[in-house]
Amino acid sequence: MSFNLYLASIWRAWKTGWYRLQIRVIHREKLNKTSTDAHPCAGRHRASWILFLLVLLAVLATDLVSKTLAFELVAPSPVRLTDSVRLGASPIPPHEAIPLIPSILSLKLTLNTGAIFGLGKGRQWFFIAVSMVAVLVLIRVFWVSRAQARVIHVALAMILAGAIGNLYDRVRFNAVRDLLWLFPEVKLPFGWRWSGGSTGDQLYPWIFNVADAGLVVGVVLMLVVMWSAGPREPVAGRDPD
Repeated sequence: MSFNLYLASIWRAWKTGWYRLQIRVIHREKLNKTSTDAHPCAGRHRASWILFLLVLLAVLATDLVSKTLAFELVAPSPVRLTDSVRLGASPIPPHEAIPLIPSILSLKLTLNTGAIFGLGKGRQWFFIAVSMVAVLVLIRVFWVSRAQARVIHVALAMILAGAIGNLYDRVRFNAVRDLLWLFPEVKLPFGWRWSGGSTGDQLYPWIFNVADAGLVVGVVLMLVVMWSAGPREPVAGRDPD
């Protein structure tokens, strides 16, 4: 074989391999596009963003407005949160609970320097850091979720609104403003008591806010979806296994 024929054979082999590679790349791009079209991610889907933001803003606005109004109107005089909170003193004067739904829901003011249900009191910067990480994680989870997963989007928006609502309080007031009290006139049976506190004999002694309720409802929704989903569904933009 002459040198020219040798070069020509190498050239033909290279062109054949290149063409095959191009065909494989084009085929894979078509498969990826088809998969993405079948399962678009919520981060690139306008309707998903609209639903997510509407729920987020509704829960967050309800939380912040209810806190502001309650701390203005429930106690005998408006409660001003100042640096005394950072020093460990509570500016909330003694006051009676105001019934919203008799024996079911009342308004009573308190400040929580811990997490939900008062856990971990006094660790504000830890909870601020955790909340900020949680906000980023929740946005990421929403972005990669399927556009059709509307219940998950509602749940994520409620959880995110709860995290932002309480994060705002921690950063601004060094404590979370709580105001909702479930079953205020219902006591535990048989003389039972929760550990500590003057309300230890109450069926539900914890006072919470709309942000806490959003967190709990959102988590419950997520658990229900996970429990009822059955086999794992493909992630947006990926081929099923």
